[in-house]
Amino acid sequence: MLQATHGKDVFPVCPYPTMHKKIQRLLAAIDQANQSESDGVDLPELLTRLPDPGTLPSPWEAWGLIVLLRHRRRQQWVQTMVETRLDGNIAAIGQMGSLGHPKDHPRRGSLPGMPEWEYFFHGRGCCLNHKVNGDAIDVDFHDGSANYFDTYFFEHYLNSLRHAEPPEQRLQQLHPSPEAVSLFFENLRRLGVLVPLRDESTHPLRLADEVVEYEDSIDQFCQKWARDDRLMLAAIIGDWLSADAMAEGEPALQAITGPKAKACVDLRRSELRAMTNFRSSDVLRGLADLGDAQQDISAALEREPSGLTSAAIDIIAQQDDPQWCPAVFALTCRIRPDGQVPQPYIWTRAQTFLLRHQHKIDQVVQSLPDCGGTQIGEGVLLALEYAPEHALPLIRKALRSSIPCNRTDVAALLAVINKPWSRRELLASLEHSNDQAVTADARAALLETCNEEAEQAVVAWEKRNPHENEPGTYLEVEGRTVGPFFSVNEVMLKQRGEYVRHAMQEIHDRVMKVRHVVPPEPKSWWKFWG
Repeated sequence: MLQATHGKDVFPVCPYPTMHKKIQRLLAAIDQANQSESDGVDLPELLTRLPDPGTLPSPWEAWGLIVLLRHRRRQQWVQTMVETRLDGNIAAIGQMGSLGHPKDHPRRGSLPGMPEWEYFFHGRGCCLNHKVNGDAIDVDFHDGSANYFDTYFFEHYLNSLRHAEPPEQRLQQLHPSPEAVSLFFENLRRLGVLVPLRDESTHPLRLADEVVEYEDSIDQFCQKWARDDRLMLAAIIGDWLSADAMAEGEPALQAITGPKAKACVDLRRSELRAMTNFRSSDVLRGLADLGDAQQDISAALEREPSGLTSAAIDIIAQQDDPQWCPAVFALTCRIRPDGQVPQPYIWTRAQTFLLRHQHKIDQVVQSLPDCGGTQIGEGVLLALEYAPEHALPLIRKALRSSIPCNRTDVAALLAVINKPWSRRELLASLEHSNDQAVTADARAALLETCNEEAEQAVVAWEKRNPHENEPGTYLEVEGRTVGPFFSVNEVMLKQRGEYVRHAMQEIHDRVMKVRHVVPPEPKSWWKFWG
């Protein structure tokens, strides 16, 4: 039976003395949890004698450590698949990026022998995505291994899970805002659990060898978590929030777990507010997850547009509370929809919120044509949803935009709609330009419609405007010739079809909700094509 004394270092000494004391205690607690049995245990007495919050790492850090150790194994599986099924050399990919990608496989495709998985090479890494479950395991190869973590990739992995296993599910519960996972990365780095590739850097990070040696014990704990009494296990590792949730309906237990759960939250709040040198947007998301950020959100809305403002408007959209409408409207009145980043993003997110709550609807609708920056595609969707009379001007604005993502997003949107009017807009963009780059997305989108007239129009345009492929250049790298390599413009031109297909997948569900809408022709349509 677990031996514990209230508020003291009660766990056996961890065999890794270089780790921070909190981590030593956590690893020892996991060992004790693995040995514990719930049968015959006086649970109230045990809970009373367990250490107070703050003795062990917080639940956010504890579960972060546990899940990262499991994710390390997933990343190593990606490495194995790249090496054995895609003939990839991860050392070459890590050192040379796209120059090191395997030459005998396309950049994207189905994983040989495992068609349920799709692979995608990018830069110095590769992502494997399960076509049914959605799981996206993405990794950059550093130092000849798949052991280093990227916070964005890990956040994307958590977002991709449709059927999370119990440990990952618990981490998701602790992070309603997935972007806030960067906070536990930072804290685990400070505690010595995560170590950087280079001493002077903070990215990328891998697990310390001492923690990796604890893999079997943590695996055993996760197996117990999936089948045994989670209340006791949660309390042993210091996750008093989970213990308190599972003690609901048992006053004797909640009298113990409730105050400790509150103490966990109080410590988390204090810790976040002390992280003055870390990304303020992620700290704001962490505070919002605790339900303690209303004043901070209000202050962020009144500041100059920044990443913090973007986080604030994202949190407001997630909360979906109409009480924010006046403050959000005031924000839209002092930023430019076509201004510097991140103003266009903030503006469209704010417009979406205001339209959903029908706040000052006339003024908001009338401002939709002003949508600019990289957000015109979002403006088109908003117009189709709320004000179809503004859709065609925005579509034409996007297809002639100097910003490639606007052309890609709207061409993909029109390809998903795939109605006579949407194909006409794509065809019109070909009639008004002979520029290869400007029309590339429209041509790719027309081919995706599988419409004979559209395909013939693309073929005719390309005959009138033939493109001479770049010959490519070759380089000598470490004694071998590699290539051919092309200019950025040539690569982007060749990959437009891939980008359009990806964008179609991303927006498909939302576009299908407005596919029936036929936007009217504006009275002064001629001015949009000139």
